[in-house]
Amino acid sequence: MPSHFPSLPKRYILPFLLISKTSQSRANMERVLLLLICLLLLSQPNNCSSSLSFNSSTPLCHSHQSSALLHFRNSFSVGDSLYRCDYYSYPPKNSWKMGTDCCGWDGVTCDTMTGHVIGLDLSCSRLEGPIHSNSTLFSLRHLQWLNLAYNYFNSSAISSKFGGFANMTHLNLTESSVAGNVPSEISHLSKLVSLDLSWNFGMRIETPNLKRLVQNLTHLTELFLTEVNMSSVSPNSFMNLSSSLTSLSLFYCGLKGRFPDNIFHLPNLQLLELGYNYNLTGSLPTYNWSTPLKSLDLSSTEFPIDLPNLISNLKSLKELYLSGCNFIDSSNPTFLSNLTQITSLDLSYNNFGGQCPWYLLNNAGLTSLGLSGNNFIGQVPDFSTHWTQVSSSNSSSNSQSTIQIPSNW
Repeated sequence: MPSHFPSLPKRYILPFLLISKTSQSRANMERVLLLLICLLLLSQPNNCSSSLSFNSSTPLCHSHQSSALLHFRNSFSVGDSLYRCDYYSYPPKNSWKMGTDCCGWDGVTCDTMTGHVIGLDLSCSRLEGPIHSNSTLFSLRHLQWLNLAYNYFNSSAISSKFGGFANMTHLNLTESSVAGNVPSEISHLSKLVSLDLSWNFGMRIETPNLKRLVQNLTHLTELFLTEVNMSSVSPNSFMNLSSSLTSLSLFYCGLKGRFPDNIFHLPNLQLLELGYNYNLTGSLPTYNWSTPLKSLDLSSTEFPIDLPNLISNLKSLKELYLSGCNFIDSSNPTFLSNLTQITSLDLSYNNFGGQCPWYLLNNAGLTSLGLSGNNFIGQVPDFSTHWTQVSSSNSSSNSQSTIQIPSNW
C-alpha cells in the first residue's frame, strides 16, 4: 500500500486493495478513499462525536420548571436544623442558582430523555412556612418522587393538589408539620408505591378517605401512618390492602376494635407496627402461619399473645417489640432461647418473673434488649467495656442498672 495513504484497520485493507487494482479513474479512487476515512471515523466514536456531533447530549431542565423550583423553595424561610437531621448527612442546596441547569441541582432528578423534573428531595432543608394550594410545586406535573420530610410547614393542610401528580410513585411528608384531614385526592395517586405521612401531629384520616386510599393504591409496598389520628377509623378499613405490601406502620394512631386477621397473612409483609393503639385487639395466627415478617410491634395493645407459638411461627423475625402486652402465660419466658436470629427485643413491663434471661446475650446479632418493669431475679453479668448500651431493671426492688451488649458477641 502506498506510504501516503492513512493507516486503516485491517477490516478495511482488503476492500481497498481490490479497488486499487482496478482501472478506475483517480476520481473514483478519491471517492472510495473518502468513504473509507468516514468508516474509520465511525469506528472511533470519541473522535466522531467531537467532529461530527453524532451523539445527542442530555436535554437541559425546562426553564419553566427551573423557575417553579426556585419559586417554591424561595417561598419558605430557613430555620434551625431539626434534631432528626443531625444524624444524617444531607447535601446543601447551594447549587440552586438562576441560569444554571436545574437537572444538576442538589435534590433534583430529571428524565434523561425529556429533561422533565421527575424527582425532588428537599428533606431536612430547614424550610419553614405553609404550602399554599397555588404553590408552583404543583406545576411540576411529571414528578414521580417527592420527599419533603423533616421540614416545618406551619401545620398547613395537605392540599388536594397533591392528588394531581398522576405519575407519583413515592411521597414522603414525614414529620413535616402538616395537619388537618388527609384529603381524598391522595387516593388518586394510583401509581404510589410508597406513602409516608408519619409523625405529623394534628393530622387525621377519616374512614371514607382511608377506604378509598386502600382500594385505589393497589401498587403500595410501603404505608407509614405513624401517629396519624385514626380514632374514628374502623380497623376493617385496612382489610383490602395490596398483597404487595412489605411495610405497614400504624404506631400510636388511636385505633380501636378488632384488627383484620388477613393482614398477618399478606405474603410479602416484613414490617408490621401496631404498637400503642391501646384499645386495638385481634387474633394472631396459631398454625400454618407462613410469613416473611422481620419486625413486629404489638406493644401496649390488647392482642392476646401466646409467646411460644408466636416465636415458633416467625422464623424470619429480627425485631420483636412486646412491651406492656397481654400474654396468655406471663411466667418465666424460658423459650426465648429459640430467638436465635433476634437483633432487637423489648419485653419490658410485663411482670415476667424467675431468672433473668441473660442467655439472650449469647445471640451474636443482638443489639437492643429491654427487660425493664419485670420481676426477674439474678445478678447482672459483669461485662467488659466497648459494648452497645442497654438498660434493664428489677421492678421488685425499683433498682435499675445499665449493662453493655457486646456488638460482636
